[in-house]
Amino acid sequence: MLQKTSPQVRKIVIGVVLVAAVLMIAVVPFMAFNMVNPILELQLERIAQFQADGNAKWHLLTLTTWLVSFFYPFWATLSALAGVALFVIAKPLFKGEGWARGLALICLAMPSIGGAYMIVPWMNFVGSKEGGFPPAVFIMVVGLIPYFAILLAEKVDFKQKLVDFFVFLMLGVTSAESFANGHAAFRVLYGHPKRPMFAEGISITYFGWVGLWVAWILLTIAIYKLGTRKESGWYLMLIGGAIAMLVGGATHYVRHATVDYLLNSAMGLSLVVMALIPLVKERLLTKYTE
Repeated sequence: MLQKTSPQVRKIVIGVVLVAAVLMIAVVPFMAFNMVNPILELQLERIAQFQADGNAKWHLLTLTTWLVSFFYPFWATLSALAGVALFVIAKPLFKGEGWARGLALICLAMPSIGGAYMIVPWMNFVGSKEGGFPPAVFIMVVGLIPYFAILLAEKVDFKQKLVDFFVFLMLGVTSAESFANGHAAFRVLYGHPKRPMFAEGISITYFGWVGLWVAWILLTIAIYKLGTRKESGWYLMLIGGAIAMLVGGATHYVRHATVDYLLNSAMGLSLVVMALIPLVKERLLTKYTE
């Protein structure tokens, strides 16, 4: 937060951040771990049904069980560690130190990205059978509320708030989508029954897996860098967005079973377009002082 933001507003924002930190440490990990077994039980049930029906898709689901049981705890652990970091940097964040702003934003992106990823497996298996509210939405919101509180509570003009809102929104959304689609590409690539040979249209998933995970990593780092208003963050946003646009589009062109890769490409394009607008670049890199 900027130093010219009033102390009262900064106290409120820090309070919101610290509440989120407590939840990230004490609640999010348990919620994420508790989602794993219900999903796996229904996945194993579906695998057994596919095997009985002679449906070759059981190979893909077998790998999916391992991915879910790895990445749900992975994101839960990252969220807990990020919560610890938020406690440590609360004081410099309150003082308005730029590096603390960037670090707080990337820490809060952990439950936001992780929660977004966790929604789909839950809905595909547990939600489709039992209904109910996905616990992953709560995990995502734990990160999103303080994430945008830091950005929008600053004492800046309306144009600055708009730029910060849309850029940091799309950085997070595209990062989450790139992780999830890279995860899906990996699942298809290595869970396909013809592996290690490439079945028709499958080789593109290697490009999709590696390319989209590179985009995920670059865009996540860009959240930190642009949070500190570093020009390197602008370049990471542009490069990560371009990679997401290219890789998502190419993967969709070859393997268009769903629109997910096309959406990923559109999200990447939105980042490229915003990065190339002079006003947006200027606003992202301006260092405000009292």
